[in-house]
Amino acid sequence: MGTGTYTRSVVDVRPVLNNFGADLNMVAQSTGLWTRESVDSTVADLIRFATAGYLVWVVLILWDSKGAQIRGRKYTVSDSTAGWRSDDPGDNLWPPTPAGQLQLIAQMNRNWANLGVFGQAAEKKKIGITGSWSPTSTDTSFSGMTAVSDRQYSSNGFGMQRVTYK
Repeated sequence: MGTGTYTRSVVDVRPVLNNFGADLNMVAQSTGLWTRESVDSTVADLIRFATAGYLVWVVLILWDSKGAQIRGRKYTVSDSTAGWRSDDPGDNLWPPTPAGQLQLIAQMNRNWANLGVFGQAAEKKKIGITGSWSPTSTDTSFSGMTAVSDRQYSSNGFGMQRVTYK
């Protein structure tokens, strides 16, 4: 009973999300906060959400032990990447934060919201989502931090623009 648009090819989505996954894995290793298995599972879910046409953006937030944001990153999805270059993942040496938290938030589009709770549960099952992906009220504005647009990942019209906040 899904209503996903399914207009994106997994052949285009996968290389873009694999670059995101390389970034996430390097950040997870440098901070010491996620396992490789957690990264792989999360990226697999994001590939499924993106291929189904639901993914709008992904945010990573590094929190210190006192609950302050140390660093952030936003990856905005685009279906119009004419003229984009496709960069290699990099610049992912974030500070070790043993008592901190690395939070990942994925924003879905209106089509996802229109499914409602039961429709979303059915769609997650249909497209093979394994994570919980609970709603959050976390502020993703990164106020007080400086933004640097530093990478673009693209493949045949599908892409993600990366902005880092420090």
